Amino acid sequence: MDATLEPRLVIQGRAGVPYVEGDFLVAAYQRGYRWGRDEVRALLDDIAANERDAEAEDRKVSDYFLQPIVVIRRDNDPAVKSWELVDGQQRLTTLYLIVKYIQRHLPSAKLSYRLSYETREDSATFLDSLDPGLADSNIDYRHIATAYAEIERWFEEQGNAGLAATSMHTALAKWVYVIWYEAPTGTAATDLFIRLNRDRIPLTESELVKALVLSSSGVERREEVAAQWDRFELDLRDRPLWAFLTGSDSEPGTYIDFLLETIPAPSGTGEVVRDDSRHWLFGRARDHIQSRGVETFWSAVVAHHGLLTGWFKDHELYHRIGYLVAIGDTIADLVTLSRDLTHSAFRKALEDRTRQRLGLSSDDVSLLRYGKSAKADRDCTRVLLLMNVETVLASADPANRFSFHAYAAAGWSLEHIHAQRSESPNDEKGRREWLAMHQEKIAGQPWPSDSLQVVDPLLADITTHLARPLSQVDEPGFERLRDRVITLFDAPDSPSDDDTHSLGNLALLQRDINSMLNNAVFALKRDRMLKLDKQGVYLLPCTRNVFLKYYTSGTEHASLWGAGDRESYYDEMVRQVRSFLTDAPGAVADETVEADQAATKSHEEASS
Repeated sequence: MDATLEPRLVIQGRAGVPYVEGDFLVAAYQRGYRWGRDEVRALLDDIAANERDAEAEDRKVSDYFLQPIVVIRRDNDPAVKSWELVDGQQRLTTLYLIVKYIQRHLPSAKLSYRLSYETREDSATFLDSLDPGLADSNIDYRHIATAYAEIERWFEEQGNAGLAATSMHTALAKWVYVIWYEAPTGTAATDLFIRLNRDRIPLTESELVKALVLSSSGVERREEVAAQWDRFELDLRDRPLWAFLTGSDSEPGTYIDFLLETIPAPSGTGEVVRDDSRHWLFGRARDHIQSRGVETFWSAVVAHHGLLTGWFKDHELYHRIGYLVAIGDTIADLVTLSRDLTHSAFRKALEDRTRQRLGLSSDDVSLLRYGKSAKADRDCTRVLLLMNVETVLASADPANRFSFHAYAAAGWSLEHIHAQRSESPNDEKGRREWLAMHQEKIAGQPWPSDSLQVVDPLLADITTHLARPLSQVDEPGFERLRDRVITLFDAPDSPSDDDTHSLGNLALLQRDINSMLNNAVFALKRDRMLKLDKQGVYLLPCTRNVFLKYYTSGTEHASLWGAGDRESYYDEMVRQVRSFLTDAPGAVADETVEADQAATKSHEEASS
């Protein structure tokens, strides 16, 4: 038998709704009852708060799900309701004690289950009588008696204990459920207990939903559904697909939770917003199955899987959606966007959304400067990433795809293509390393004869500086040498210092590579990039291109980076992203979008 799962009311209430019943054994391998004041009060407070919140909001009380009760059948006869309680004994015992208290005010309140502890022969009798004379006979009974006393205090504190007991009885009979999980036949109770308790690996939301789907399906469908479930989980474990869908390289315990979380609400029921309530995903699946049937629910899951993998396989959608997810959109957002749209309309909507999320005009892009603000740095990163994505998308080779997986796996930062004069290593050791690596580059460069009158004195001064003891710090002397080195490698048409921080002098690099380059001049960075490229290190395509001077029409100064290089690179950047700028030809001005965008900008600028 497969695992079965269903929500069960704590006590018998609504007709036809399952409730907790039978005999439960707490085996010897488990510790005894140990809940104290905090745990008991938290349970009572949570149940009461659920009803109070509904009254305050003038709505129907929502179902409240407690943590799973995990059981294994002790008798093969389905008519015999006898279980080994593997997980949940603290909750189930406390609920038992709460109902025992309620019976003092409502004698008709009925408990349909009994608990016994294997290590305590008379435990069932004690739980039924709660005889104070036996409370000190062992530690388990003492904890049970203490918990019951706390329950008494809690009800007395409600002002009218009888009314509070009646209200609690209504809750336990109408909308407080335990999630009943019956483990498959043949499950080793001790192994399952170790997993759930000692190893602290609880049942996942997806395990609960899977058990619910399988137990709600006909016998002939279970094998097919189980096979599909396993295939969906395996599909989502594909790293490129996972990064495309989530913008993350994380490895969750289960992947199919994502599929279940992002499935759209049934048509006509409104969008479902995830909340922080316990077992939200399970409750959502249960509501769908109860209202529309398990076949409809599972068909929706299958269709959603097909939609997401279809987007991944579509060359254009892969790049459009992947970019939006990489800059902060969620797949759930885009699923909502796609609803009721034709394929062509959805593609157009993605372009409009990219324009909205980027939120920049041509003038805005030209004025972006690295380091001006957190928002400016974010915008620089988004423009550069979009250039990379669009460059790959425009490639003639349809097999060429931007690697959102590689992008998600590495930390990325903005790097100056040519060194900035204002940035120096923070310590003497770093400053000397900077001089040494540039000294090596200068010495190995084939300089024209008219440059030697600058090169030779510079090399001599660097040698003198490096010969000093490490303890002899001369930061001003280093800065003068640094400026001479950078000037030596400046192109004849070198731009102003302000342009150093513009997009024409910026590229995206992995942070570890960025720190390794340490504000080196272009010639040295180019050498390192060529070496990394030969070693197969992943570089963003436009970063690789810019250091190969792919965007520059001439190669007269292959090791220099000047104004002409920056202009050519920037022009190509604008060409690639132009259609996503707010002043692009044909861009539709949407007053609502612009208002939202302005509000977002105002908030971000205030936060930066």
